[in-house]
Amino acid sequence: MPGDAKRNAPKKQTEMEKMEAEMIAMREDTNLAGGSLLPWIHWLGMQIMSKSFYGQLFWGMVLLFLLCRWWWSIIVTLIAGLLSYLASFKRPQRPAGIPSAPLSVDVMLGRAIQVSTDVPGLHSNNNVTITTFRDTYVLAYRQSDVHFPSGKTRLVVAHSKDLNNWSIEWTYTNGCDLREMLLFEIRGKLMLYFFSLKPAHGQFKPLHVFCTTSGDGRSWAEPREVCYSGEVPWEIKVYGTGDDAVAYKSSYLGDHYGTKDILVLFEQSRDGVKWEPVPPCTESSSSVYRGGISEVSFEFTPAGDLVAIGRLEDGDKTGFGSQLFYAKKGALGAWTHLKVAIPWRFDSPRLASISQGEILLFGRYAPLKYQLAPSWVDFGWQKIINLVTCSIGWKSAAVYRLAPWQEWGEAGENAIQFIRGFENSAGDTGFFSIVRELGSSNNGWVVANYTSTVCHSHAPWIYGQMMPSHVFVFRCQALNVGTEPTG
Repeated sequence: MPGDAKRNAPKKQTEMEKMEAEMIAMREDTNLAGGSLLPWIHWLGMQIMSKSFYGQLFWGMVLLFLLCRWWWSIIVTLIAGLLSYLASFKRPQRPAGIPSAPLSVDVMLGRAIQVSTDVPGLHSNNNVTITTFRDTYVLAYRQSDVHFPSGKTRLVVAHSKDLNNWSIEWTYTNGCDLREMLLFEIRGKLMLYFFSLKPAHGQFKPLHVFCTTSGDGRSWAEPREVCYSGEVPWEIKVYGTGDDAVAYKSSYLGDHYGTKDILVLFEQSRDGVKWEPVPPCTESSSSVYRGGISEVSFEFTPAGDLVAIGRLEDGDKTGFGSQLFYAKKGALGAWTHLKVAIPWRFDSPRLASISQGEILLFGRYAPLKYQLAPSWVDFGWQKIINLVTCSIGWKSAAVYRLAPWQEWGEAGENAIQFIRGFENSAGDTGFFSIVRELGSSNNGWVVANYTSTVCHSHAPWIYGQMMPSHVFVFRCQALNVGTEPTG
């Protein structure tokens, strides 16, 4: 957070400063929801799922039963294995609770082009961000040995003129985990935000957000700390050009995966470094929501109003899943939300506006509701049950239509409308970044995403996190916008 804003803040400790102090204290003493259960599940998963010898183990058991002459055990094992194999063929139907988008909004996807490189010992490529700078595509991603926090992580910046040929121009390491990369340009400078975490027994212990700048995308300044301690920026968008350019930032601050609340912050900046609240928020607080929301993507309508979607993973009084927000043009810092959360999670959301005022949502796809735990269960255990069941379900990636806010309904039942899935996106996937395609119309985009590359299309998400993953880019074109088919 800029020094000027802190110096001018009232002497009374603000809500965000209290949260910042809590985050600093939590670096050494983090209380996760469910105590040690989640770290233990992560550890167990890494011990079992990262060893890809399941077929050998299965036939080893059959051989053991054969040597022991346990004939019935052999028969039962073979039948169970066959039934499990056949069950894996069935593709679950798309849930009825997510309606289809009208045919007036359609999306065409190009081929998947791999960007990340094969590096021995560093097979986890994820957390991607993409932008354009001086007629060049600039992309940054996380490269590490595992999906979970690791000191071997490095940040990679690659360039391309044609989306097909990519060259690595810069890498960065600091002995900690690096993720949540964000690239954007403002006033002729290319800026890169990233979040650093200290690896500690599989837990995410936040350190700080760093920012580095470049004039050419190749030579980068020494990263420096920005934002509040423990704050995690999720999306930064720049509107306007030249001296009129304004950057807007959505972020979260608080006890994510823990037992306390999270603040959603919405701020603006003229230089991409010094941030201030968006009116009518005051200098004492940039908070627009307090509860269980972390990742928030936002976009502006043609009328200048704001719409946003947030991942409600930690849950709060509105429920678990996803939450939608709306703010009027003259009061962009005054967000209103659904009375009841949408029970599905659209993880790692990215909103993009196209012609005719339509807004697309790129996000993770899950066939089951996130809110599976009954409401009469203790809230802390609801959180654990929902997290665990979500982790063992399969995931893919999809693009949706976000309906106009007037059509959402109190529980958002008409808000998110399915358009199409992303081919070859399976396991651990659905972390999008989008930028307008160079030289294209308003409906032409380049979409970056990462996905597991060596697992079955319906493998559990937690299994995909143990497997190698790579970063890909797709051309994306919105079709038939504003014209309903006839006949």
